[in-house]
Amino acid sequence: MLKTLNQALEILNLFTQEHSRWTSKEISQELEIPVINVYRILETFAANEYLIKEADSKQYLIGPALTTFSFLAFQKYNIYTMIHPYLEELMKETGEAVYLIKSESNYAINIDAVIPENKVSFAVSLNKKIPLYAGASYWSILAFLPDDIIENVINSPYKNLLRPGNLTPKKLQNELANVRKQGWSVSYEITTPDVVAISAPIFSNKKILGALTVAKPIFRTDKKQIPILGQLVKTTANQISLTLAENNVKLTSYAFFKERMNLNF
Repeated sequence: MLKTLNQALEILNLFTQEHSRWTSKEISQELEIPVINVYRILETFAANEYLIKEADSKQYLIGPALTTFSFLAFQKYNIYTMIHPYLEELMKETGEAVYLIKSESNYAINIDAVIPENKVSFAVSLNKKIPLYAGASYWSILAFLPDDIIENVINSPYKNLLRPGNLTPKKLQNELANVRKQGWSVSYEITTPDVVAISAPIFSNKKILGALTVAKPIFRTDKKQIPILGQLVKTTANQISLTLAENNVKLTSYAFFKERMNLNF
């Protein structure tokens, strides 16, 4: 590893939306690099317009030369534009609400939703931590996590369920086995009244990243349709998994790109 180049990259990484201006002294103190070394690196960046130096304050900020790199990276790694169309298509095929869920160690987060118009639907909070026992969306993730996490979830108190007594460790173990066997899961009224959820796991390079879910009111659901919906959700989840693997991206930055696309960035 080239020490000076590594220091230069560490310096660039300090420039964030929250802290967009730095002096050479501040950077020296933050990274514990001699100030003369920091100054030389900053001046080299400034000479090539990767950074701009303000004459009065002596502060450095991001320069225009990084714009091209930013644009190329945004285009190449925009996971929202890669994945969101799959949600739209699945919503059109099923006529029901579709959700994208991201795994976060021992819980999960709903990070996107596509809701059909002119149909009875229901609200599901986005960006909220959900325990992994709380229905098909989360069973589809839990089934493929390390054994210690599975054991902790199975033996945890099942709080915030509509009918906590209906879910037992044995039933949850059976549900996880079903997910592994058939590639999709279904749950009825686990956390939301009158709602059935059909979900399938999303992977990248065999690592579980999240889940894809179709949720619909029970009154619009014929149980004979469930296996058909399960296979449809599984197929779409597999397509998403393939897209993630081919582009070497994860769901980590989905919210970042979603926010900027919705702002017409």
